Amino acid sequence: MFIFGVAKAQQTEQQNSQNQALPPKKTAISFTPNYIFRSTLQVGVQRFNKYQDRSFNLYGAITGLNNDFLEETGYAAEAQYRFYVKRFKVRTNLNEKSYQQGIYVGVWARGEQFEQKYDYENISYFDHAGRERFVSYTGTQDIEALSGGIQFGFQQTFAKYFFFDLYVGGGYRGTNIETQTEFQNTEQAQHQEIMRWHNGIFDRGYKGVLPRAGFALGVVF
Repeated sequence: MFIFGVAKAQQTEQQNSQNQALPPKKTAISFTPNYIFRSTLQVGVQRFNKYQDRSFNLYGAITGLNNDFLEETGYAAEAQYRFYVKRFKVRTNLNEKSYQQGIYVGVWARGEQFEQKYDYENISYFDHAGRERFVSYTGTQDIEALSGGIQFGFQQTFAKYFFFDLYVGGGYRGTNIETQTEFQNTEQAQHQEIMRWHNGIFDRGYKGVLPRAGFALGVVF
């Protein structure tokens, strides 16, 4: 009975040791769901160094939108370099199962290009005097944007081959916009007035301080 108990304890200790000694994941492929709300599909690849305290990330994204008023296409590329304050190493939970976890600070740079074709008819808006006006216009808009900044994140694996990545941060975005518009029942000054409504941080042509927050899901190997 004593020998059986010792053997079982040794087997359990060996299994725990094996769990803790699982080889660390070096490469990750990710998908960023929050970009879907902007009609964009973004995927990326991440590669860690041998110490698991640095990584390089490269993302690619495509945009496609088509409705009664706007047709939009675009693409983007982003590069990140992450410094892991708490390195992305193998750890063990209370159930003696291993996982990888890390906390990082990252710098990023992103380039984007979009083409918009719009056709608005009798769009209502109010001028400075509070009078309702209507505008109809068609045209195209080409947008080039370059942005960069810093982000903070938490990354952890689960079920051996999957991970999630939560991040917040910010930066600055600059844009170059070329617009060709045909006005049907308004002057350009009025057109500029209504277009102010589209100048928020989610507008393709936005430039200025840019907050960022989101999450990514993916596989590691």
